[in-house]
Amino acid sequence: MKRIAAIPVILASLAFSVTSCSPGTGEPHSAPDGCEEVLGASGIKWVNDHATGDTGETIERSTMSLKESREEYLKQMQSWDPEGTHWSSELCTMSKSGAGKNAVLRIEFGPSSTPFDFDSKGSEGTTTLVNSDVRLHQVKDHREVTHYGIYVKCKMPGTPPHQASRTPLAGVLTDTLTENTSTEAHVTYLLRSTRAVVKSLECENKPTVPVSYPAPKQ
Repeated sequence: MKRIAAIPVILASLAFSVTSCSPGTGEPHSAPDGCEEVLGASGIKWVNDHATGDTGETIERSTMSLKESREEYLKQMQSWDPEGTHWSSELCTMSKSGAGKNAVLRIEFGPSSTPFDFDSKGSEGTTTLVNSDVRLHQVKDHREVTHYGIYVKCKMPGTPPHQASRTPLAGVLTDTLTENTSTEAHVTYLLRSTRAVVKSLECENKPTVPVSYPAPKQ
């Protein structure tokens, strides 16, 4: 477990991550890993096709499966506290070392410490209300790296009705691995990852996470 940098607003709400390792892209594995589960075949190809550095370099993966992530999420919801410490699962990390630096694409999800209806006027970056269940957030850190965030109202069993808004599901996609990649591509794969996580969690309110970007308000 490691601490994630506190970058407003979305990163501040995902304070920790839990990781597990899987084989690199060149090694055979029988079951899909977290990267394959959330990005799909097209997402893995997108990363491989646009990764920085020598095309012959191996892209390493560190992942947590959706099943493991769901178990961690449910554990936190069993004693739900909107003011409590929340943990995120590092579902997918793809990295490549070269030219003296480490290039990484990371996807994380967990219960948010920031409510769904936060005041966007007082936050850094830009926010987009996609529909009544989904909000996007983008912010750059001090290194000028963009973090693509998402909040989803996800009502979990056994929690009060306002849990979905007070402690929404939150996700972040951070990428220094791919080159010449548009915001649209990043948000498209963030949305795809979110749909996979929402399906795994079986949110009682059945939030609608769109396929395309930008998505119209509903």
